[in-house]
Amino acid sequence: MANQDLFETTATRRVGAVLERSAPAERPRPAGVDALAARGGVQRAERLLLELADFIYAHTALKPMSKTLFVLSRCLLAASGRRADTAADVARVYAQRIAALGVEPADDFSLQDVLAECAEHLGRILSVVDEVKALCSERDSLGLAFNTLLRGKWESGEGLGTHLTPEEVVEPMVRMAMASAALDASSEGMLLGDPCGGTGRFVYALARELGRRGHAPAAIGGRLRLYDQSTLSVDFARLNFAFDGLAPRFAQVEDSLTCADLSGEAGRYRVVATNPPFGAGKYRWTPSLQGALGADVLATLGMRGTGDVCDPAALFLLRCLDLLAMDGVLAIILPDGIIRASGFKETLLCYERARGCGLNLLAIVSLPTVTFSLGGTVAKTSFLLIRKSQSADEVRLFVAEASHVGFRKRGNRRAPDPAGNDLAVILDDYLRQGERKGRWLGDGWRAAEQLMPALLLSNANGQPLGAAAPLSSWARLRRERGDGAKPATGAKYHVSVLDVDHSGAIDVAAASTNQPATVPQACRAGDVLVSCLNPRIWRVAVVPELDGAWTCSGEFAVLAPREGVDAWRLAVALHQKAVIERAMALAGGTSSSRQRVHRNALLNLPIPEVQAEEEDIRRHQRQREGFYRERIREHQAFARLHQGEGRFFL
Repeated sequence: MANQDLFETTATRRVGAVLERSAPAERPRPAGVDALAARGGVQRAERLLLELADFIYAHTALKPMSKTLFVLSRCLLAASGRRADTAADVARVYAQRIAALGVEPADDFSLQDVLAECAEHLGRILSVVDEVKALCSERDSLGLAFNTLLRGKWESGEGLGTHLTPEEVVEPMVRMAMASAALDASSEGMLLGDPCGGTGRFVYALARELGRRGHAPAAIGGRLRLYDQSTLSVDFARLNFAFDGLAPRFAQVEDSLTCADLSGEAGRYRVVATNPPFGAGKYRWTPSLQGALGADVLATLGMRGTGDVCDPAALFLLRCLDLLAMDGVLAIILPDGIIRASGFKETLLCYERARGCGLNLLAIVSLPTVTFSLGGTVAKTSFLLIRKSQSADEVRLFVAEASHVGFRKRGNRRAPDPAGNDLAVILDDYLRQGERKGRWLGDGWRAAEQLMPALLLSNANGQPLGAAAPLSSWARLRRERGDGAKPATGAKYHVSVLDVDHSGAIDVAAASTNQPATVPQACRAGDVLVSCLNPRIWRVAVVPELDGAWTCSGEFAVLAPREGVDAWRLAVALHQKAVIERAMALAGGTSSSRQRVHRNALLNLPIPEVQAEEEDIRRHQRQREGFYRERIREHQAFARLHQGEGRFFL
């Protein structure tokens, strides 16, 4: 390739160094290495595969990355059979392998054509694949390497996996669900699976868990189900299971919500584990959808007829509940916007009435925004465990909030999180009835005002919200358009959301130079500003007594304290942890950057009295306002210098 050097990365240079050791025409067979005896053999194999994918992508015409993954996966499968040295050998052995395994992938690409496109480097590619095979001499280890290839590259961008669920989340979800499903002899004919399964990460974890429980591979494969819209994803899933000698029933379908084959399996699943697609208003009502889910349940989601739209994640919740057998368990990831919606509880209750069953909400675990960042979204999500029963029994509800899931995002890659994975402790709490990271609520989900983890944990921790007065009794909303005229004296200040820090300090220098792009709100000295945008970054500030006029961004709620209410004490009270957690529970929207609290909902926040001496409040006010005045004088002094005045003075 003419521009090869421009694309060569550190990773591809490392792979190049490995590959250069053997010429294509004289590709030696690497010495067999027992992966169980060689420490780190599988880890090395995984690293080689990820680096090889980078090398192929940079040095050949195999783009997009899905094409690179296609050829690598087929070469890996061929390597698990007879020796293959040429493109024709690879194609022939691959065909023999899939025939022997009973797998029939609907390949999106022609293997012969793709191999021809990378003919120049094929010998090198096959050499590394042979080394991976030697390092992973055990069949299931080769499957692990293949699974790592999918994880590492499908999560690295190009929209390949959309928002694949990290294994750090999949494993605890599946283990919690399996522990709650009471698998016994009576469940032998029951199914397990994922109706929107992608490359099969949840189903793979279910298979591993069945294996740990002593189920034979032949019996495991017959019980697993996966449905997905993507042919490429379903094919990768089939191949991944083929490495373990499993032949589950995976199907590419147009729509899992209305698929007749899936409807025919209703009531047969002991465990469903899934991360459904989501997006407000992305799914439209159709007669087939109503036929699959029922008009009464759909109505609780606002889906009554043509033109009505809904988040598909909410619809998949209902679909998955229909799939469950009695005493079956659903583990599902949902956007917090769905869970916190005022009608979410009513939807669950309506489902119980419509289906004549009971739903026992067993657990709600909040996930951090980094969870799906590798897929390009910072959506705030939680996962739920729900058991379907004959009756609506009250069971204890486990609630937890994970701040770390074992990795961070650096660029478009994962990096270890030094803080570890909170879900490991949360899983242990759930299995052992512990409370290191979670809490067990004895009253169950029906007694909860709202099913948001932050709110439930706040109440469980004994925060004194119940007896507190609502914010509306402390202040009223000021709703006035800001005047664009410059004041007769003093500066004109405009406060944007980013001008307020976590302690409520305003960047008055920036505020004195801001030029609002939209119509501002009026505010005045003594008002309290509360940002309605992204309450996870809590911003509350008092407008100080400075000479000049004030306006603020429309993203603020402007609170005018009622008679006898001190603005500075109110602002301090609004910074209490219990208040912040309650505000986060009221926010709507999927991603953290788009979450908002409605102003009217804000007025309903219970605000407990803050424990503070009057002298401390006054000292805080004096220090803050004194700082503002000194900062403005300093800002003006430097502005004069920048404008050409030769003297600096304060």
